[in-house]
Amino acid sequence: MQNVALVTGASSGVGEALAPLLARRGYKVYGMSRRTVNLPGVISLPADVSDAKGLESAVSQLIKESGRLDVVLHCAGIGGAGPVEQMPTDRARRIMETNFWGSWNLCQATLPHLRKSERGRLLLVGSIAGFMGIPFRAAYCASKAALKTLTDSLRMEIKGTNLQVTMVAPGDISTNSIATQYRQPAADLDPLYRPAYQKADDGMAANVDHGMPAGRVAEAMLEIMNKNELKPYYVIGEPIQKVSTVASRILPSRVWEWVLGRYYK
Repeated sequence: MQNVALVTGASSGVGEALAPLLARRGYKVYGMSRRTVNLPGVISLPADVSDAKGLESAVSQLIKESGRLDVVLHCAGIGGAGPVEQMPTDRARRIMETNFWGSWNLCQATLPHLRKSERGRLLLVGSIAGFMGIPFRAAYCASKAALKTLTDSLRMEIKGTNLQVTMVAPGDISTNSIATQYRQPAADLDPLYRPAYQKADDGMAANVDHGMPAGRVAEAMLEIMNKNELKPYYVIGEPIQKVSTVASRILPSRVWEWVLGRYYK
């Protein structure tokens, strides 16, 4: 029987690149997004991952139509910028609701079906930012760090099944994410934060402009998905970005804080 895949965040970025790629490889693909997805070979499945009931209903529709679910590639996520002291809490909460609780909701809705597959795969898209704190991106970093530890727990919980789980952690990706996410205006900030925030925000925008094509990440995810044994994490990005995730774990905390502080000075 034809394998069935669900791609979240399929209306833009990595999800938009990945869903038709899977369809071309012979999968029956459902593309999930808050708005209708119009991609070749992809069945649109509108839902917001932060809405647990709506998500469960959408997955039930998928199972009713296809009878199975073999692969979930979770690309949905949002970012945002602002200092902890002044960033509106509702903005920070929305990041966590989408990136962490949305992942939680997706797991609860899809795991019972993925475990029935002879070769179930769940790939959660995290971020290099989940391995470290970045100034003025605290809510985003926290949401991706939470996703990393969720992956750790989930891998141990599903041992003994045919399902394999991993987190894919990309570096900067060239998408329109900066333009569509909330970024607190520098003029609204306390003078203490304003210069460093503006420099960090401009740097982040530049990094995204020169980031990896979404198609490169999509191809990498497809390659990871097809491995027989999945590692806990896969970091996708430039060598310096890959090294940073290791350095953040092995360097003394004060040394790593100094290194990162020099980078964002």
